[in-house]
Amino acid sequence: MKVIGGLLLLILMLIPQFEPDNSGDKDLVLVTFKCESCKIKNKFEVSGPTEFVMERVDFPFSKKMKPGKYEMTYWQNRVQQIHLPFSVHKESENLVIVKE
Repeated sequence: MKVIGGLLLLILMLIPQFEPDNSGDKDLVLVTFKCESCKIKNKFEVSGPTEFVMERVDFPFSKKMKPGKYEMTYWQNRVQQIHLPFSVHKESENLVIVKE
């Protein structure tokens, strides 16, 4: 009986560690990436506080990201077209024009 009680206590102590941490979501900002001339055969990479790589991106799209300084790289038909810095701020619109 003591063994079962000990196991139950151990399980109850571990449960809070497995709860999802949604506290970071309030720090995220919605960023919209727009490109009028981008073709579907592409690759898009963002590096910074939030990092991701996408292939065959259909613009425009939005993504929740942490505020900070970033760099984006855009390839079309395996040729690098754009490599630019951009920033994400809590107080601004956060619209990134990838290519005009």
